[in-house]
Amino acid sequence: MKKRAFIVAAAAFFAAAALLYLYFTGEGEGAGIPCMFHQLTGLYCSGCGASRALRSILHLDFYQALRYNAIFTISLPLLAVYFSALGISYIRFGKDRISGKISMFPVWIIIAAAILYGILRNIPAFAFLAPTCLP
Repeated sequence: MKKRAFIVAAAAFFAAAALLYLYFTGEGEGAGIPCMFHQLTGLYCSGCGASRALRSILHLDFYQALRYNAIFTISLPLLAVYFSALGISYIRFGKDRISGKISMFPVWIIIAAAILYGILRNIPAFAFLAPTCLP
């Protein structure tokens, strides 16, 4: 049990360190992850702007986070709850007792929404979904 708690605590520590690094780096200082899909095609994928959105969330600028990547910003609390529950399950039981209890239907809906979001943000009529440029 102590070994499992240590592993989860170490993962949480490294995640917190990464978030602190992202918090203290300024816009355009290299903390953003370049998108290979965008570099190769000039199109935005569903994840384009997610690292900038995370930085905005850390600075409590939720409006700008939505402008960078709305689907990431909206799904982040759900992911945080899921991974927290997964960590607690691993500490208590030594295995994942969460994922098997989740219906796959909502997961497929989320995947379909992410794909649709990636398509729509490249259509001129939905240009408001494209990530905003750096100030």
